[in-house]
Amino acid sequence: MVLGLTGFAQAQDTTNVEQFSLYHPSISGSYLAGRGAFEDRENDLAASYFLDALEADWGNIALLDRAFVALVSAGRVEEAEMVAKQLLSVEPDNELARIAVGVVALKERRYASARKTLEGMSKDSLFGIMGNVVWSWAVEEELGGKAAVDNLEPISQPGFKNFLTFQAALMADLSGDVKLAENLYAEAYEADPFVFRIVEAYARFLGNQGKYDEAMDVIQRYHDRGLTHVNIDEVEALITQKKRPGRMADNVQQGAAETLRGLSSALSREQASDISIVLMRLARFLHPKSDLITFSIADLMDRAERFETANALYGQVHRNSPLHGQALVRTAENLQEIGDIDEAIRKLSNLANTMPDNLTAVIALGDALRRDKRYTEAAVAYDKALEMTGGTRTIDWHLYYVRGIAHERDGEWEKAESDFLKALELNPDQPQVLNYLGYSWVDQKLELKRALEMIEKAVALRPEDGYIVDSLGWAYYRLERFEEATETLERAARLSPSDPTINDHLGDAYWQVDRKREARFQWSIALELTDEDDGDLAEKIQQKLDGNLTDLKRVAELSN
Repeated sequence: MVLGLTGFAQAQDTTNVEQFSLYHPSISGSYLAGRGAFEDRENDLAASYFLDALEADWGNIALLDRAFVALVSAGRVEEAEMVAKQLLSVEPDNELARIAVGVVALKERRYASARKTLEGMSKDSLFGIMGNVVWSWAVEEELGGKAAVDNLEPISQPGFKNFLTFQAALMADLSGDVKLAENLYAEAYEADPFVFRIVEAYARFLGNQGKYDEAMDVIQRYHDRGLTHVNIDEVEALITQKKRPGRMADNVQQGAAETLRGLSSALSREQASDISIVLMRLARFLHPKSDLITFSIADLMDRAERFETANALYGQVHRNSPLHGQALVRTAENLQEIGDIDEAIRKLSNLANTMPDNLTAVIALGDALRRDKRYTEAAVAYDKALEMTGGTRTIDWHLYYVRGIAHERDGEWEKAESDFLKALELNPDQPQVLNYLGYSWVDQKLELKRALEMIEKAVALRPEDGYIVDSLGWAYYRLERFEEATETLERAARLSPSDPTINDHLGDAYWQVDRKREARFQWSIALELTDEDDGDLAEKIQQKLDGNLTDLKRVAELSN
């Protein structure tokens, strides 16, 4: 049983509380405070609360587990090791605790201890497989790459094959087994040619062997897909100069850190989970100088909406790192999230001026200006971005799209329409663009048939997106297909029940099909959902509620 990642997610509150005696209110109080802090991603505070509770009940498995996970999540790995050892004394099958103890031993070059701790872990479970890879890195140091690679060979769990092949390639590369490394890198690359770390590692390996043309082919294939990454750009610059770029992992600690980082990234694609944060913190413990890992932890904090914590981490990215510019941009973007839009724009403007080649900064400046409703200035920033890219790449659809939004909001419809059409030229099946242009045409009663086709296509691509479904319902409304509009807008409201515009549209549709009581109720909901940014919408909704709407024409007028 792995309480660190099942206990937090699955244990029932009543069960947890019942584990603490009513005769020790300070224990239960510290536990509850720690749980609340952990849920809010205040990991350092949570760890302190759980440790307070542990002082009175050191043998409590639930408290040990929670303190251990919170300590690792806060980056206090050495303290977590002490708690993990105690946890293993009462729960020896806790795989995550074994991994943490093994990682500390690996960091301290106690390779025999690391192997002993991780020996015999399952080759079927997520943590067991992870432990086996870390074990292999410990073996790599003393017995060499072949022994390390052989340990991974029997693992056959679905979804892990290419990950393990890549790890084996890194191990063989570090051990100096060039032939084995080349075969494994090639196998991993052909299976996943657009994963930036695989591309980077393979290009580095080829460059280190003096195979510069082959390395450039690998990088160019990545770029041809419309993909970019600053790490790839850094390797490309070295390859272009025919300089050997060096290995991705120069020692077993860095190799094991890449193992943990890679798994964390794979697990965090949807959200910043407890697992992903723990793994990334262990990775940073092994390789504290890795700017990529530091940046990745900050990104996880972003997704958890811990913006101040994220900014503190972005501030630790070294100024000579290729990620430094992105870290500065993210810091400014987080200032927007905490409400300091003026400071964010100031920082981004400075970045765009002092780092004129930083495309990310220019785009972020445009986004910040657009968010602040400074649409003309935003369009100018997007102009600069398109000049920098040339405006012909597939991924440039997004720049035309956001510039089109800026023009549309600024009352420059012809420019906006041109940008949206250009975005669709580069990416014909992009649902956001199909929806925005289609909705704009519908709202202006232009190109109604073509607009409907676009929105129907967008809905087919994103059937669970309430905003796109709303656009389809509103297109039906404009075409006076009110029954279809009502049915579609009801679905949109179910998908996005907190959006005032969708609820307003549904109210209009109800009115048109003579469901007037439901219409007024829906408008009341819409009005309650509006905020200070929805002033015009709120005014129109209030007019509908205040007026004696006896005819359908008046509702239509207020819907414009």
